[in-house]
Amino acid sequence: MELQSLGTYRLVRPLATRSASFRLYLARHEDDPEDGAPTYVVKLLLPGSGPDHAHLLAQFEHEIKLLTSFNHPGIPAAHGDGVKDGVRFLVMDYVDGCDLAALLGHDSGNPRAVTREIAVYVMGQLADVLHHIHTFEVLDPATNKFGELGVLHRDLSPSNVLLSRKGNVLLADYNSAVSGWLPREHDMAQAGTTAYMAPERIVGTAPASVQSDLFGMAVVLWEMLKGQRCFKAEDDLKTMDAIVKFDISHASRRLAGLSAKLGDIVRKNLDRDPARRYSTAYQLLQRLAQTPEASAAERAQSELASLVREVSHGNPRLL
Repeated sequence: MELQSLGTYRLVRPLATRSASFRLYLARHEDDPEDGAPTYVVKLLLPGSGPDHAHLLAQFEHEIKLLTSFNHPGIPAAHGDGVKDGVRFLVMDYVDGCDLAALLGHDSGNPRAVTREIAVYVMGQLADVLHHIHTFEVLDPATNKFGELGVLHRDLSPSNVLLSRKGNVLLADYNSAVSGWLPREHDMAQAGTTAYMAPERIVGTAPASVQSDLFGMAVVLWEMLKGQRCFKAEDDLKTMDAIVKFDISHASRRLAGLSAKLGDIVRKNLDRDPARRYSTAYQLLQRLAQTPEASAAERAQSELASLVREVSHGNPRLL
């Protein structure tokens, strides 16, 4: 499929993606100068047919509706969407930097840790985004009252955490998200990345929840602090088995050198019982702010920016 433009946006070059159903392109608006740096990313769904494509299209329409409704600096802004020659597309901000998976060395096979201060800074930014989406309200036309939409991200993983060269942190990829806007018949219950999925979702004892999003966040936090993958097995079945049997109190899982408050955050939100995790993302945000590591947020952002510039080759990962 050869495309040169979509709507008022000119496609500059393709970008890497982990999906076989979507394509990403670096793009610039038709009014932008040719010699200027592209500032947009176009995400498009490849044409298809059948029930599987119907699910993909419904999920993409849901993602588009969410991103055009959200307004938060930690969520990539949507600038437009449309259909051209049967191709559904979405235009978003280009994040000049890398994703957290690249920063942690997941792609290179050489995982590394970041400082406690950087980890707390990143988690604080993500917790603020989660609080925004979890409590996002819309007007119910039946009652003429505002109520929470029930948005859950369901795919908190390092590849979906975008880091800019200025040290900004954004949570991307709402294609696995669920809310009151997604028709039930198109809800994929096992949506998300297996290695960051909460145990109750794997065994089917509970559906996705605020607490399952917080579990994924805690796995990301553990990996940033430990410098290795928390759940990495030969295949998805073995990964799921490791998650279900996970015990944060085991010696091999302990993290040395943490403040008491940061250690408590890790332990509580990696608990196999969702009832023992924090009840809201705002509670996590508050607890992070109370850690000694949080006092160095400004320095942590600057240090993160330096790391991103070292790692980045200017190719964002949004899927």
